[in-house]
Amino acid sequence: MTDIDIAVVGAGIAGLTTAYRLAREGHRVEVFESGDEPGGRMRAARVDGYTIDRGAETLSPYGYPATWEFIEELGLARQDRLHRIEHPVGLWSQGRAHPWVGHPRSLLTGAGLSWRGRLQLLRMLVAGNGRGRVDPDRPERSAHGDMTLAEFGRRHGDELVERCLGPVATAAFGWLPERSTAAPMLAIMQGTRGIYRWQTYRDGQDTMARTLAERLKVHLSKPVTRVERDGRGGGRGGGEGGRGVRLSFADGTELTARAAVLTLPAPEIAAIHPGAPEEERRFLDAATFTTMIRVGVMLDRPLEPRRTARQPHLYAFVMAPWEDSLLSGGTCEHNKCPHRVPPGRGLVTLLVSPRRAAEVYDLPDDQVLERVLDESERFIDGMRAAYVGHQVTRWRHGLPEATPEALRLRAPFTRRPAGPIEYAGDWLYLRPSSEAAIASSRLAVDRVHAWLRDGG
Repeated sequence: MTDIDIAVVGAGIAGLTTAYRLAREGHRVEVFESGDEPGGRMRAARVDGYTIDRGAETLSPYGYPATWEFIEELGLARQDRLHRIEHPVGLWSQGRAHPWVGHPRSLLTGAGLSWRGRLQLLRMLVAGNGRGRVDPDRPERSAHGDMTLAEFGRRHGDELVERCLGPVATAAFGWLPERSTAAPMLAIMQGTRGIYRWQTYRDGQDTMARTLAERLKVHLSKPVTRVERDGRGGGRGGGEGGRGVRLSFADGTELTARAAVLTLPAPEIAAIHPGAPEEERRFLDAATFTTMIRVGVMLDRPLEPRRTARQPHLYAFVMAPWEDSLLSGGTCEHNKCPHRVPPGRGLVTLLVSPRRAAEVYDLPDDQVLERVLDESERFIDGMRAAYVGHQVTRWRHGLPEATPEALRLRAPFTRRPAGPIEYAGDWLYLRPSSEAAIASSRLAVDRVHAWLRDGG
């Protein structure tokens, strides 16, 4: 006999949705989280009336089926926990903002694109309804193969990538166009119909995570140090042929389970699961992550990038590559969701470019703040004068990349036989989104079922 049926390692959104699905089916499930609160990379801080997301979260009414399944089941929509974002995203280029990046309206307004660039965008949209369609669950099967986003630009439209896809990928995903493949990003853009009719959680991006954690047995501040197949008899058969899993914890305790699901970022799994089979290890090693640094700047008034009187307010902005900025973009949280700030106040999140993250990652918070405030004054007037507080968030493993090697290795990884140690996380789909993380929970549950059904 094992101590529990299934252990889930990590209380991020992938871990919590996996645990919820399994518990709903009657399994004894427990979640083990190293941090002191649930949510993982989707945590939020609450400081003096400001709600500061530690990651980036928006929800599309299209292309997010797994997310909306949980929103409906948990009653979040009925409880008025969602907010419709009213304002567009803008491209900052050559001293001005160009609104409607990634929105269908950009075909008319340009959003920084010339007529040549708009034609490239139109071709991409048309191709997305035919041969260029990318299956978000199987991006490796697309007609684009493993070409990078930069290669996609050289083949299908350099301006489209330089002024639209590239800046969005760098700011929102932490991607470098020359490193990550085009297919997963195209899957997102096709599925969501671009940056169109997006929504967000009214009270912070951890809304779903906190709701799920309340319904599960979650052990906080309980870091797992090792996960291994239990050769001492953790499964039904017992003895040396035991088919269960043994977990070791930093406090010296141990626990056995019939199965375990690891939901950490792929680069963090090697440290606790050194015995992963070679066919798993290859993909785990290839599923690299980018480093992310976010600085939430609390303000005594709402500010945003400079705009003309005829331009709309922006909820987010991305930087053109030729700006050579320390920042890749940012979010005007008070325009994204007014509930996130006290009345009359402002909150701007500034994103350090993945190309420059190494410059500031190890600096003290006050030095990081000074660097980003200096840079922000290039396009947002009055940031220093309006400053009242800040929070710096660092993620060594912030968002999954989609390198050509990872894309090539993904199919063999997903076809491997089910085992007692399974995985969930956005990196399984090479898509840096909460939808990918939540969708991965269904895949993990199906594989756990297959393992238990076959005698685990």
